Amino acid sequence: MRSGAWWARRVAADWPAAEVETRSGWRLAWSEGVTRRANSAVRLEAVAPVEAVEEFYRGRGTAPCVQIWPGDEELDGRLARRGYGAQGATRALVRDLSEHPPAAHGAEVAVDSRPDAAWRALWEEAGQSADRMPALHRILDRAPTVGYALDSGGDARGCVVLDGVWAGVYAMVTRSGQRGRGLAGAVLEALLEWARAQGAERSYLLVEEDNAAALRVYERAGFVSECVYHYRVAPGAGRTQAGEAGSAAVSGGRSAEDRAPRAAE
Repeated sequence: MRSGAWWARRVAADWPAAEVETRSGWRLAWSEGVTRRANSAVRLEAVAPVEAVEEFYRGRGTAPCVQIWPGDEELDGRLARRGYGAQGATRALVRDLSEHPPAAHGAEVAVDSRPDAAWRALWEEAGQSADRMPALHRILDRAPTVGYALDSGGDARGCVVLDGVWAGVYAMVTRSGQRGRGLAGAVLEALLEWARAQGAERSYLLVEEDNAAALRVYERAGFVSECVYHYRVAPGAGRTQAGEAGSAAVSGGRSAEDRAPRAAE
């Protein structure tokens, strides 16, 4: 099993922030306040002062937010005592593409190197406002290599980020009126087929713990759980805002993992 530190590096590489600063035992990431995973801190050293996190994020008008991975139990307790609230518990699932190669699917799904207007149009279905979309695409433009999948009816989409032998599935969305038709599974298999052709050997995705429908879809597709992480957000930040784009939700529902830490999140 891979460590929490490995997972933090993997996700940071595949969902890259606009600004990254390493200091005082922290990796501090900021990306226009859009998506929590691109606007949160990861502890790199055992002795890392929380004040460095608070100074960095409050200086950018964003709530201090810290990723808590397996191995961060002491930090989790320390932040809880400081009043930081726990948010966005998310499960990381993995699938070996040699043991579970992409399966045949009935839907017509195209995978392209750039997202077209129909792909972008589904951000709204995912709970993303129009003013956030440019920043979301700037994140994806910084990723190593990305394939964008869309079914022929424009009702379901997703993307896969390639880096070496790993393929991370992100931004899965299905229109609310089209769920239950197997479109999410078809998009997923098309993405993995494309990724495997590019040399990927293993895949992963991130799903919020309370998204039972998505978890069922991915478990049926051969993904297995590896770990769970969450965030600690500074007191006074309130609840997070709508839908974080990167989480592998299969519905148009709002996913807190893909919510950005604004000055409140």
